[in-house]
Amino acid sequence: MICGSCGFRMDEVSQPAIMPVGPSPSASAPVARPQPRAMLTLIRPDGSEGGTHELRQGENKIGRNFAPIFETDGYLSPVHAEIMVNGPNATVRDLDSLNGVFVKMTEPEELRPSQILRLGQELLRFDLIQAPEAIADGTEVMGSPNPGYWGKLTVIIGRDVDGACFPLLGEEITLGRERGEINFPDDGYVSGLHARVAARDGRVFLEDLGSSNGTFIKVQGEHALVNESFVLMGQQLFRINLTA
Repeated sequence: MICGSCGFRMDEVSQPAIMPVGPSPSASAPVARPQPRAMLTLIRPDGSEGGTHELRQGENKIGRNFAPIFETDGYLSPVHAEIMVNGPNATVRDLDSLNGVFVKMTEPEELRPSQILRLGQELLRFDLIQAPEAIADGTEVMGSPNPGYWGKLTVIIGRDVDGACFPLLGEEITLGRERGEINFPDDGYVSGLHARVAARDGRVFLEDLGSSNGTFIKVQGEHALVNESFVLMGQQLFRINLTA
């Protein structure tokens, strides 16, 4: 049928365009997964939280040169350490810093000769005591009688400067501010009974005895970190948080 006024064919009614049916762009687009995050949080001496420093995936340099949270600590080297973040895992490595990197113990650790540990403000070096050997011409070395000392802990006062030395006798030796065989009565950060050194089957182990401030081992090479590990660098204590 044709309209008499305009000539338009009334039977040619426009049909609505039909769009092809398919998945919507939002349904087919890949969903972005949140990237794992890592964060260093400064822990003040009273246990409260201070500033934070976000760590990116991969290498993260730590030291006075790298962030405001580090720049005021004179015990931190300009380039002190490296924290490598790989997904929800991380490792810390000392970059030949002057004062080292220390990780808080969560379980007994085997001590190696020259291993350095920290209790409160006390910096100690563990060494074995070996029986003296005759020199090349057969002359024996003179010394005081040894009642059975097998190792020693030496207080480190400064670089290449040693203080008091504590010989280790018996299978177990405990350390603390008030109790134990080795005491540090003037260090308020050392618990009354703080840690134990034990010799077992030719090996030597260090164990924290539930101290308030923990026992720290100096990193030799690199050390694995887990969520909520505590790392002592310079005079600052940090907690690392790793989230997936």
